[in-house]
Amino acid sequence: MKKIVRFVSLCCLTAMFGLTACSQEDSLGESRLVTTPEQKSDLDNWIDDNYTYPYNMAVFYKWDPYKVDKTRYLTPIEVNRVQPALEVIKTIWLDSYKEIAGEMFVKQTAPRELVMVGSVNANTTNTVTLGLAEQGVRISLFAMNYLDTKNKEEVEEFIHTIQHEYVHILNQSKPFNEQEYGSISAGDYMGDWQNGDDDEAWELGFISAYSRSNVTEDFAEQASWMLKDINAYNAIVNAAPAEGRAKIRKKEAFVVAYYLSAFGIDFYELCNLTTANTEKAVNKK
Repeated sequence: MKKIVRFVSLCCLTAMFGLTACSQEDSLGESRLVTTPEQKSDLDNWIDDNYTYPYNMAVFYKWDPYKVDKTRYLTPIEVNRVQPALEVIKTIWLDSYKEIAGEMFVKQTAPRELVMVGSVNANTTNTVTLGLAEQGVRISLFAMNYLDTKNKEEVEEFIHTIQHEYVHILNQSKPFNEQEYGSISAGDYMGDWQNGDDDEAWELGFISAYSRSNVTEDFAEQASWMLKDINAYNAIVNAAPAEGRAKIRKKEAFVVAYYLSAFGIDFYELCNLTTANTEKAVNKK
């Protein structure tokens, strides 16, 4: 190691002061660093045109162990599933926000990284993690090898995950009043939410069982369920018990007011568009 350090120092001096070149005996040999850039595939070029250039968003579908939890058993997404999933994401999520809030809004708020994982991310609590929002710069999506992009129910649940994680990112840029929102269902949150069910949640004023985990997840679920399918959402709320229905509607009004005051977005208009764009994405030929 000391010999190499001395050699580097000698070369630096040679470059700085015009001394003669290092002798052949001192040469470390030919560099083994790979400097030829990797050839981009048609998929990579499509990602550049639809994600990287317009939104400054890097899409990671090739396996990178540093972008996933190494303690979990996770596997890559199958390459043939990448573009169909990204087309669905773009149509329902990015294009909808772009039309309602403008391209600059999406550029400024969208995560810088989208990580696609093929396998299920299972937890020890008999639940699975469908998506993660990390520090406002990355959204990771799991179980993508099982997504049927022509199945409306599956697509809705998939996009619901993205919308949910994106709400967290928006909340980080513009926080909502957690104390005021949480007061609507004070005393009904529970850490072991998986032990409850949707029927109980609707009775208590939550849009889903997962909403009961904490205030921030409740807010993200409330918003993302409306974005998932506004008509199906209204059907669920209208069928809920009166007391629970009143609380969900109160949370709905809170979310709508938040989007308008924080971002100038008509949330109902956005919900109607995401619902329409879901039909468009699923029925695309």
